[in-house]
Amino acid sequence: MELFKLFGVSLRIHPTLFIVLAVYGVLGLVTQALLIFALVLGHELAHLITARAYGFKVIGLELFPFGGAAYCDDLFEGRKLEESVMALAGPGFNIALLFAAQALRWQGIWAGEFADQFVRYNLWLAAFNLIPVLPLDGGRVMRALCADGFGFVRATKFLAWAGKGLGVILALYGILLWSKGQFSEGPLTFIVLGGFFWLAGSKEVSAAHITFLRQLTRKKEELIKKGLMRSKWLTVQRNTPLVRIVEEFTPDRYTLVTLPKEEMGLEKILTETDVLEGMLREGIRFPVGKLLTKE
Repeated sequence: MELFKLFGVSLRIHPTLFIVLAVYGVLGLVTQALLIFALVLGHELAHLITARAYGFKVIGLELFPFGGAAYCDDLFEGRKLEESVMALAGPGFNIALLFAAQALRWQGIWAGEFADQFVRYNLWLAAFNLIPVLPLDGGRVMRALCADGFGFVRATKFLAWAGKGLGVILALYGILLWSKGQFSEGPLTFIVLGGFFWLAGSKEVSAAHITFLRQLTRKKEELIKKGLMRSKWLTVQRNTPLVRIVEEFTPDRYTLVTLPKEEMGLEKILTETDVLEGMLREGIRFPVGKLLTKE
């Protein structure tokens, strides 16, 4: 549901957030829920401001229970510096609020239960979002660091499935607490987080290939625009499927593929564009060596 536009960015609220607010209201925890909602909104705005500082065009923000997602017209996923800094901006916002609030408490300027909750929730949001699984910010930093070595798609799938696994553990723990008669904020939070992780992780997995292909098509435009791009070499056997090679491509490097001769010389050099066009033309399981016979 789209509520309004903030700084030209569409702000959307996922229906599950309204469900959580309603349940928290029944449990008498509306104040805590609204505080978390406000902190999550600020957390996501920190991502937005950082993205704009890098020149990325942010078109929308969607808020989930205890998390959110920013949607950009430009592609930043998998780029080490940009994605890492953008991801860390959210937890950095919460850490800054935490220290500011704690300083006020130490000076005796701010005290009481609400001050305690403000510090505790900021600490929780910062630490929680740094867990290295997708869709959390820590997972995005880990993907940016690992995409070059393991490939964007493989890194995304691994971290997203790790997130889904964490979601299952959290949900089961919440159900266990509830079954023991603990009808409070804790069990509900764990169950909601478990569902959030499962849904968001599934979305990351399904979108990985689409995002990656968009990155690769934009890469050629960047190469033409900048006039240069870092490259890497990949040596493969003739019977290697094209999809296996494409999974090794990364967003910020242009890949050159070599096929060795039996005497260990180089028979042919294929560009990243050659491999992609071959995969689209012949299929993902087509052996790379047969591309040579098509020329």
